[in-house]
Amino acid sequence: MIKQADVIQGLYFFPEKFDLDTIRRNFDFYEPRTVHESSLSPSIHSIVASWIDEHEKAYELLIRATRLDLDNYNADTDEGIHLTSMAGSWTAIVEGLAGVAVRKDRLSFSPFIPTAWESYSFKLAFRGRKLQISVDKAQVTIALLAGEPLLINVYGQELRLEFGNPSLSTLIV
Repeated sequence: MIKQADVIQGLYFFPEKFDLDTIRRNFDFYEPRTVHESSLSPSIHSIVASWIDEHEKAYELLIRATRLDLDNYNADTDEGIHLTSMAGSWTAIVEGLAGVAVRKDRLSFSPFIPTAWESYSFKLAFRGRKLQISVDKAQVTIALLAGEPLLINVYGQELRLEFGNPSLSTLIV
């Protein structure tokens, strides 16, 4: 058994160095052997599961990250809370579920929505701009709240964001 996301975290930090098949094979090998005793482990695994379209597993690991202290999974909440798990939960939503990444110097999105959810949204600051991202079962809406126009990619499609004119994309589930 493995305590935390060592190999998976390496894939997370350097995704451009590996093809999706290599990421999937490593995830499939290491995830069942990982006990997630590190508070950052479930969120990193959740993000990588999202990359390889293991959406149910991504959601399961996200819930584990969000409930780490509430359910006292590691029997250690008497020693304090796990801030890394809290930050990791937000990161798992943004980088995992919403698929936010910077690829080829451009902000990109490839969101999905968990079956149990109706919607989610968050704000994001990127290179002097403020964005509002909203995902529901029908669409993805990305609005530029402040800053200069911005070219982004949503599901590989280039979109131009301008203040007051949100970009819409059909959600693929």
